[in-house]
Amino acid sequence: MSKHLARRGGVWWARLVVPARLREATGRREFIQSCKTHELHIAKLVAAVLVAVWRRQLLELESVAMNPDVLKLINKAPALTVGGYMSIVEAAASIGVERNWLLRIASTYSLKLHCRLVSTPGHILTGDELERDGSVSGGVARVVPTPSQMPDDAIGTTFSGMLPVSNSLHVASAIISGDLESVDVMLFDLPKSPGKVFVPDVTVCCDVGNLEVETRQIDAIRLRLARELTTEQIQRAQEARTPAIPARDFAGKHANKLFSEALEAYCADASGLPGDLASVSEQRQRKNGMKVFAEFMGDLPLSEIDADKLRAFRDGPLRTLPGNANSLPKELRRPTMKETVDAVRAAGVDWPLMTLDMQRERMQWLGRLFAWLQKDWIKENPAASLQGETGRTRAERKDIGRVKDDDEGRGPFNPDELKLIFGQSWFQTGSGAHFKRPRKWYPFEYWLPLLGLYAGCRISEASQLHLTDIKRSEAGVWHLDINEYTKDKSVKNDPSKRIVPLHQVLIDLGFLEYCERLRQEGFRRVFPELTHAKTDARYAKESIRKMSAMLKALGMPRDLLHVFHCLRHNMNNGLVRVPLAALPFADEDFKKFIRYSVLGHKPGDDVNVRHYTTTTPEEMLALISGLAYDLPAIAKFDIDFAVGQIRVALSNKEAERRGREDMGPLNEEIYGTVTGSPTATADAR
Repeated sequence: MSKHLARRGGVWWARLVVPARLREATGRREFIQSCKTHELHIAKLVAAVLVAVWRRQLLELESVAMNPDVLKLINKAPALTVGGYMSIVEAAASIGVERNWLLRIASTYSLKLHCRLVSTPGHILTGDELERDGSVSGGVARVVPTPSQMPDDAIGTTFSGMLPVSNSLHVASAIISGDLESVDVMLFDLPKSPGKVFVPDVTVCCDVGNLEVETRQIDAIRLRLARELTTEQIQRAQEARTPAIPARDFAGKHANKLFSEALEAYCADASGLPGDLASVSEQRQRKNGMKVFAEFMGDLPLSEIDADKLRAFRDGPLRTLPGNANSLPKELRRPTMKETVDAVRAAGVDWPLMTLDMQRERMQWLGRLFAWLQKDWIKENPAASLQGETGRTRAERKDIGRVKDDDEGRGPFNPDELKLIFGQSWFQTGSGAHFKRPRKWYPFEYWLPLLGLYAGCRISEASQLHLTDIKRSEAGVWHLDINEYTKDKSVKNDPSKRIVPLHQVLIDLGFLEYCERLRQEGFRRVFPELTHAKTDARYAKESIRKMSAMLKALGMPRDLLHVFHCLRHNMNNGLVRVPLAALPFADEDFKKFIRYSVLGHKPGDDVNVRHYTTTTPEEMLALISGLAYDLPAIAKFDIDFAVGQIRVALSNKEAERRGREDMGPLNEEIYGTVTGSPTATADAR
């Protein structure tokens, strides 16, 4: 409530900023009125009433200017036919209204807002146990306890999936009146457990554009609004519509053939799919991927497939397909993708969907099919006009850009999962000497999880480290220098270029001793056993595969939520919990700035954070030293065995890479025309 209060001459005043879009209509930039009291607790009550009145006025003013797309109300969008959930931005676009107008509808028609949680720790308790907050108008808000204040019967848990926001109507009103782009959510309802609520241990900050709603509720709102339309409104909208572009002539000698027949021909002809893909398994995978179009849209004659049909598939069914479908539990897999989607929805499983890049790739497959058909089957390529389109609005593309960031959409490993990871045999012995062939074990299997947990390294950052990146500051602080000084390395963005002081745990386990031994052996990289690839993964191709296999072997679902990157979230959570007393030179804002610097995050726009521009290795080390995890005892690294395993790995490589450390694009600079004997390689070093 404090953001709506200001003190002048000892008297409290209530204030509410008017959104920029409504200032002309209201004739003011803000509402402000004296609470006529010196007492804060009284001022909060008075301000709550005043702010509620002002917000209602803004909501009513907001409702005056609705100008819906009438044709979208009477013609159901494909995205509304597939069920499930959709973002608030997508929902507004599907029925032809602005996002904030849909939020106003939410406050009128009890439309529930939802958040998608990912491995979020918290507690389940009875909602009636929560005290009502009288400082908020109507007493609709509830006082949410901190984790340490939870009642005795609260159940600690970690939740992943979609949950409705408690009191969505109040949240929707606050977003509109405050012109908010993000909201902090502290309380969620549990639909399958009436009366119960989920309280996350840490407040969930959700972008407004990422709030989701049920498609069935959006369609119900569409029907309700459509019934209110007059015949005159519908007629006017139809007359104003841009005249339809004359249908293209798709006729050809095979235009009457079905899509399935055309697909079979494309996959069998040497100039078709086999000409693009030599691998039979990859051909089969792509063919199955294109079959999905007919499963959802029908096995249509080619003459009936136009750009609009392809757009309807792209903007509707394609958005509902599960990502990494091969990893779905067997009980959810069905003969067709359409049946699989229905089974996942019926089971209530919140499986991650295909990414935007995956969806774009599927549309490219169809584009190549129709380009091939144009040579002899049809006269026009219906996919040609889709080139350059994404099917997303500007707001949606902005939201997707945020979600694509590898720091979003995943949470930390829980304590039990961490114990599983670091309780494995090589952490207990310091090496993989106990493994028998054919199991191969290499040093990166020991160090990468530790660097993720204690240094916050992304797997690609750690895999590409050079020995020259292990440095010591003038003050004597050992640290990692994460950079892209050489062309065999890359970083995610500019904030990712950073230094990270080494936690004492890493030093005690022998990391610096190991790096010094590698220098003595003539190596240049921290993990010389890893090979450089000509993909974005670079040195991390094998380490990504190995870490994924390790997590799978520990029984963690391959649901894109249990991945190496979760270790960064563990470190982030650990840094948040370091007490300020450990940083006598800092306040909360400076502590946050240091945390962002350690993890390679862009500092926030808050004026208090912008006040800080630099930090020192000593200050960063003070924060990192406060990290503490409940892990099994970890044995010191066996350096002699590790160096031997590196030699084995290098001797097993083929052709010019055999016996030598791979430096990617730097190979020619370092080795010249040397092509591979171990002796020549040693001399080249």
